[in-house]
Amino acid sequence: MLMSSPQGYEAMCSVLRLHHLMTSAVDAELKTGFRLRLIDYLTLRALEDSDSGTEPLGRLAQQLGVHVTTITIATERLADRNLVRRRAHPTDRRATLVGITREGKSLAGAATTSLSNVDFGLTGLTASQTRSLIGLMERVREP
Repeated sequence: MLMSSPQGYEAMCSVLRLHHLMTSAVDAELKTGFRLRLIDYLTLRALEDSDSGTEPLGRLAQQLGVHVTTITIATERLADRNLVRRRAHPTDRRATLVGITREGKSLAGAATTSLSNVDFGLTGLTASQTRSLIGLMERVREP
């Protein structure tokens, strides 16, 4: 006999399904319109949002919650397209700095506009519902 699912399980399944739907929509938009992967876009946005437009690879990885190798590969791919510039850190020989270029800012802006047009994969929610969702997620994410 099956028992009813606990609410935590149902919430987990809902969040995972939402994640899948959102990333599918966002990935499709980024790949077809901009030849970007999600990690590339997130890297460009993180650099764009930083005070100087330049961050160490390690800090980017930490901020985005990915391994340093993931950011290294992404920034190499972005540098090949002149969307970021990579250079040695002036005082820490082990670190690499990454800065967004004008072309990177332009592409990130265009991609953000395009993603806004598809509601970042959150179609069907009002602005108020989206704010509520963000608030609920923040409560879970923050220890």
